[in-house]
Amino acid sequence: MTLWIYLHFPALQLDALFAEQKTQATVIIDSKHFQVIQCNAEAEQQGIQIGMGLGCASALCHSLQVHPYDAKQEQFILTDIAQWLYLITSDIALFPPHGLLLKVTNMLSLYGGLDAYWKTLQTHLNTLNIHYGYSSGFSPYSAMLLAKSAANLLSQDKEQIITALYPYPLPATELEQKQVEALARVGVQNIHELLSLPMQDIARRFDIDLVNYVGRLMGQFKHPVTFYHPPEKFKHYLELLFEIENIQWLEKPLMIQLNKLELFLTLRNQVAYELELTLHQRDHTDGKINFTSACGDYKASQWWRLCQLTLESIKLEAPVQGLTLNIIRSGDLESTSNDIFNGPQGQQSELELISLLQAKIGKDKVHKVALSDDPRPERATQLCDPSQIIATKPNPHRTRPAFILPTPQPLHETVSIVQGPERFVTGWWDGGDIVRDYFIARSHTGRWLWIFRDQEKRWFLHGQFS
Repeated sequence: MTLWIYLHFPALQLDALFAEQKTQATVIIDSKHFQVIQCNAEAEQQGIQIGMGLGCASALCHSLQVHPYDAKQEQFILTDIAQWLYLITSDIALFPPHGLLLKVTNMLSLYGGLDAYWKTLQTHLNTLNIHYGYSSGFSPYSAMLLAKSAANLLSQDKEQIITALYPYPLPATELEQKQVEALARVGVQNIHELLSLPMQDIARRFDIDLVNYVGRLMGQFKHPVTFYHPPEKFKHYLELLFEIENIQWLEKPLMIQLNKLELFLTLRNQVAYELELTLHQRDHTDGKINFTSACGDYKASQWWRLCQLTLESIKLEAPVQGLTLNIIRSGDLESTSNDIFNGPQGQQSELELISLLQAKIGKDKVHKVALSDDPRPERATQLCDPSQIIATKPNPHRTRPAFILPTPQPLHETVSIVQGPERFVTGWWDGGDIVRDYFIARSHTGRWLWIFRDQEKRWFLHGQFS
């Protein structure tokens, strides 16, 4: 027997978006019929019930918070839950807007039985603080019917599950209203009475859809299910509950997105090197902010640290109504280990320091200095990408100062020549040719200088030894 578990989330939008309004009576309204379809505990204490009209609900609670139902938003939330559960279980099917179907059979040997599997799943799911009903079943429809009625039955006994199905009225099933009415006319009111009819009589007196439902309910017919697969690219949109005009108030919604980013990367054993945050602003062009990590990170806490430093220099030009976070560059997570003898060499790696500096002052302002092949002293070094590994070049055993002036300055003080000359005749290939005689000299104040004399017998200071 194939075992299934169905998870039913009756108040998904309310739990996910308005969980903080526990002390405020809050309802979700069907905009078409103006009826309450979701309400929190505080609203229930005020006498508000599911199916109640908006007028009656407002009369019972004058401070009632009302929000329109958003099916698209619930679809996003349901997909996020599926991705969260994908960490511990496979074969997940989405049944929008309120349900997830789990194929359990293949997971029981991994977790050592149904009870151990469900305990792990429940612990993982409870971290989301979302209300749900559940039930196991020998078919998707049997698990679905029990879970939607909050039966919370967990069993592998087929007979026990069938007995639990018997009392349920036909309106609680997935049958269409016209099928329920047709069955009611012949005295069939519940599942027990429906299953008492021979399949041949059902096929002769009713349409094929009813036959298919009964066959799938009892596991006699195959129930086609499309299983969920996590997306290949991360791009997450979050609509804000209110407009934000202060960049610091983006902390909480951005952290929500970074937690989803961490989950996405963890599933794939990857790290992100660059993120792009799009600010959807009212009556203004969308703003884009880039965050970079030289070493690559997957943890939300590490990315938030970099985001904070970058956002410090950002000023909003218009209120923000929504955020979109997506990955620009990513890669596989590489395993690292410390030297067994030396141990950790510090609390922060070189690439982590580069990431912090880039976030604080800008990516275009952080560089590494590397030696170039140009023999001219002022062009002996070049700026390069700080994340690159600079190859070590052989030391030519020439004495060079630690500090080079950007441009040579005329020498105005009296010095004593200690070493030299060393002639430079180079640069003819690009028009910047030089002919100089370099010396190491000592000033009367004790400084060690690197000076040169050009072809016109003029003296210049070009560097200083440390």
